[in-house]
Amino acid sequence: NDRNDNTVVVSLLSFSPQVFFIALLPPIIFNSGYHLRRELFLRHVLPVALFAVLGTIVSALTIAFVLWAVTHGGLAGNDFRPALTELLTFGALLSATDPVSTLAVFQAKKVDPQLFYLVYGESVLNDAVGLVLFSAFAHFVVRDNGAGKVALGMGEFCLEFALDAVGSPLLGTACGCGAALLFKWVDLRRTRLLELSIYVLIMYVPFLLANLLQLSGIVTILFTGMTAQAYAAPNLSPATAATADVLFRLAAHLAETAIFLELGLSVFGLHGSFHGRFLLWTILACLLARAANVYPIVTPTVRHDLRIHANTAHMLWFSGLRGAVAYACVRSFPDTFGHRREFILATMVMVLVTVFGLGGTTEIMLHRLQIPTNVDEDAYMHDWHEARH
Repeated sequence: NDRNDNTVVVSLLSFSPQVFFIALLPPIIFNSGYHLRRELFLRHVLPVALFAVLGTIVSALTIAFVLWAVTHGGLAGNDFRPALTELLTFGALLSATDPVSTLAVFQAKKVDPQLFYLVYGESVLNDAVGLVLFSAFAHFVVRDNGAGKVALGMGEFCLEFALDAVGSPLLGTACGCGAALLFKWVDLRRTRLLELSIYVLIMYVPFLLANLLQLSGIVTILFTGMTAQAYAAPNLSPATAATADVLFRLAAHLAETAIFLELGLSVFGLHGSFHGRFLLWTILACLLARAANVYPIVTPTVRHDLRIHANTAHMLWFSGLRGAVAYACVRSFPDTFGHRREFILATMVMVLVTVFGLGGTTEIMLHRLQIPTNVDEDAYMHDWHEARH
């Protein structure tokens, strides 16, 4: 019995990346796409793509090279000097933002839709980019830490990203359209339980299919949700459509709750060397990298009607929280040089600092930066169309 009790305790105090990526993440991303205002999302897709792709790469490299300079310059102590590929891998996983608490405040306050969709869109797409970047660099931690291998890692990332950028949206759209055709051609309205059961499967099947094809499951399931809501839902019976809508929201809410519970319990299972100065420099490097991600992209890259104002840019910088995606990645960090525990501890500290420090003061920052709240999205879109015409 004692042995069984210990097994239960260990499983509760350890965060499983496999459970997170396969069981908990798909319903959250699918629900986001399913209840997305597509017109608003697509309106801001250019700056979102720039933040998610270019910004994530800049962020990862900034974190890596700042920490490399600090550790090899002796500013973080002489007892911890990780390899460059380790720091690049660490920078890649810390570049994945997860502003769940911030977005919850944004929704409750009905903030300016531009700010909401920039933060939301970046967080979803940047997770996909960060995961590809993480896997590319982690692959070379095991082999070598030379500059040639780093360049090769970047080349592999570019190839994987190009395939993901084209293949994942196409696969997600195809799955959504396939579901629409299935429910149009096969009349399941008399067997609502079967109809609902088959429809709910689209939360998981495209994600697993994308992983089998080595594409991005996150991007695939996002586009599946968007397409299914537009084309498959109208082919369902009204009762099934309403039930599915509630089920998707419930599944996403339960998954988010489970993730935060697992993260909270994982704190008590942490152990390893505590490098205080390295932890402090990690926080500073992440804040600097977030600034390097946001501010150079804000002004010169968007049309006049999509201009991002200074206060919105400041709020974008403030919304760079780290969460479960970063922690799930670091749990599978390659331990070639024996530094995994240090990186796990540093990531958890970064998650706690940003979630409680930044996420907990989101409402205060909205007030200080005078971000518009209680904005009606329909009125916002109407005004935008009027301004364009």
